[in-house]
Formats: sequence, structure tokens, C-alpha cells
Amino acid sequence: MLTILDVNNFWSPVGGGVRRYHLEKLAFMRARADVRYIFVQPDTHTWTEASEGNVVIEHLAAPNQPRTKDYRMIVEPRDLRALVQLHRPHVIECGSPAVLPLLVQLAGYRLHPRPTLVGFWHADFPRTYIARKLGELDPRLADPGERAAWWWARRGYGNFDAVFVASRRVADNLMVHGLDRLFYTPLGVDCERFSPAHRDLEEVERLRAGRPDRPVIFFPHRLQDEKGLSWLIAAYDQLCRRLPHDPALVFAGTGPDAPRVQAMAERREHVHYLGYIDTPEAMARWYASCDLALGLSAFETFGLSCAEAMASGLALVAADQGGAAELVEDSGCGLTVPYNDVQALTDAIVELIDERALGERGQRGRRHVERLTWDRCFERQLLCYEELVALRSAGRRLTPGVHERLMPAKLGETP
Repeated sequence: MLTILDVNNFWSPVGGGVRRYHLEKLAFMRARADVRYIFVQPDTHTWTEASEGNVVIEHLAAPNQPRTKDYRMIVEPRDLRALVQLHRPHVIECGSPAVLPLLVQLAGYRLHPRPTLVGFWHADFPRTYIARKLGELDPRLADPGERAAWWWARRGYGNFDAVFVASRRVADNLMVHGLDRLFYTPLGVDCERFSPAHRDLEEVERLRAGRPDRPVIFFPHRLQDEKGLSWLIAAYDQLCRRLPHDPALVFAGTGPDAPRVQAMAERREHVHYLGYIDTPEAMARWYASCDLALGLSAFETFGLSCAEAMASGLALVAADQGGAAELVEDSGCGLTVPYNDVQALTDAIVELIDERALGERGQRGRRHVERLTWDRCFERQLLCYEELVALRSAGRRLTPGVHERLMPAKLGETP
């Protein structure tokens, strides 16, 4: 039986794409009798959640990450080492590249045989958390900060057996920066949960406020500038001037700029702030009740919320960098625009609305993501784990490059 231990400092109990990834992975692993799966998540204190057959959830005490109450950071090597010694995994997957890679290496160092180490590039750490933050302090710090972050990433993930990436664009970027043993493993989306069938006609009518042709735009992201929030707010005034009716703009999520969004919703009649949506079913209803979604971050490594919007039949406007742009361009579900260009964003939204083909665009996106199931995602990962374990047992390493393992097609499916 293959034993896998998963640990991630990007886990948050209040949403986000990484949380969705781990919840879906837990559900998948519970149905696999041939796998033992341990998920280690940062928490307020250390405890073991009641085991469910082959799945164990271990909680480790961890301090809050700087400037946020939603994320915690495992920094104590002794506690993680104890869990690794207890469970003796064949594979350790590390989902955040800043602090955890060193801790994971230390935790598995004395095990014989040593575990296979896999990183997952869930976030564009050098640009998002280093270059962007330092650039806010002083633009001259951005480039040297990013170079230092890539050096650090090579010191961590570069010593792993492989790194998983969910986007070919991300893979190309990692190859340029010296992380060159990669598996391309796109994430999934639940196309039954997220579907146009969940459209709430009463909600649509309320949002349109007596104007059947009023477009409804959805922004289901963490409320901070990293996600393009200021860019959108600046574009909204232009949209109101250029469209026949002020568009309905619906925000869903939490984050440091939530007060700013709340104030905008109180000031503007057709801006709506939903706050944190606590169930996937409610989220699916909101997706399906809108016409157009936005993916404005330049730092997405896949764009899970964009994939959910596509599954719900929405057209999409995305920044022209990162995983969200890849989804749009591969599917034809919308348009991409230069990052942080207010005029380009306004023009793209107006173009899609004037085209009067939002429904057709949404159908293209839906057809594209129907191939991206969570089962296929994790079946592919298991193939990669098994290959890497076999290579390590033989004293070999994965050859440099971007590797893709296509799943055998099931009846009626496209691989």
C-alpha cells in the first residue's frame, strides 16, 4: 500500500483554491483501498482528527502568517519530523515553497528508505509574495528580491524528486528559473456541482433590477490587489459610462480589502458584496446566476475559480499571464487583457457584451473543463507518485523536462 503524506502552509479554513484542492483530494483518497493518505494542516494546536479508514488528518500547531489571520505557517521541524517518523510515508508532497521544503527534507532525512519528495507549485511565490511586496516598499527592490526568491526555491524544491505544476505556462517559467524536473498535472473541477443548471432565475431578476439586458459580472476571489481588485474598481466607472445600463457587479470572498468593497457596495446601487460563501452549493448558484466572470490576477498557477466559472457556463475575461489566461486561450471562452490595464479591461468586457455571444462563449468553456475532472487529476498524480518511487528505489532521478502522463480514456471520454 502506497503511503502519502501531504503538508501545506497555503491551507486556509475559509476558502481558496488550495483548500478546494485538498478537500477534493481527501474525498478521492477515502475511496482508494490501495492508498494510505495523511494530510497535515496548520492549526491553532496539535491534534489528530478521527481516522476515516485509510485517511488521517493531522493538525499541527502553527503561528499566524504575517498580516493575515486566515493562514498559519508550520515552522517547527520537530513536530513535523515526529509525524513523518510515525507514518513513514513513501511520498511526501509539500505544497508551499517558502519554509516547508527545508522542514520536509529534515523530517525525512533519517528514514530508510527515504521518502520520495514532491513539491506542488500552488502559488507564484517569487513574484506574488516577494517581488510584488518589496516593490510596494521600493520599486528598486522588486527584481533583486525576485532573484533571491528563485534562488531559495531552487534550494528547496530543486532538491526534490519532482515538482507538480497545473499549468504549462507555469512549467515554462519554472524551467527558465532552474526547476526542471516537472510533472504537468492540471487540477479538476466538479462539473455537476458547478453547472448552468443551478441558475437562480429569481436572483437573476433581482440583479438585473428591471433591465433584462443588464450584464451581471462576478468576481469570486480573495479581496486584495493581488487578485486585480483595484484594477476592476477603476474599470467599473468606465463600464457604467460605456454600457447602456450600469452592470451588476457581484463580489464574493474575504480578504484585507473587504471594507473597501463593502463601502463600494453601499455607495453604488448595482454593486453587491456577498462576503464569504460557506458552501459549494451556494457558490455554484451564484456562479450560474451571473453572465461573465473575471480572473484578473497575473499570478494564478491554474485558476480554479475560473475553471468553476467556466463549468457554470460563464464567459471569462482574464489577465494575459498565468494559468487563468491558459484556460481562456485553450477554450475560447473569453478574452485576455494586459495585466493592470484599466482601459484594456474595460474594452474587453464591452466587446464581449456587445458581441452578444456570452452564452456561446460560456458553452465553449464548459466543454473544455468537462475533461478536467478531479478523479483524472488525482489518478494522474498517483501514476506520477508510483513512477517517482520506482525511480528512487532504482537509484535514478526523473529526467529534466516537463512530463505529462495522460490517463487511459474511459468509455466515452477524451483523454
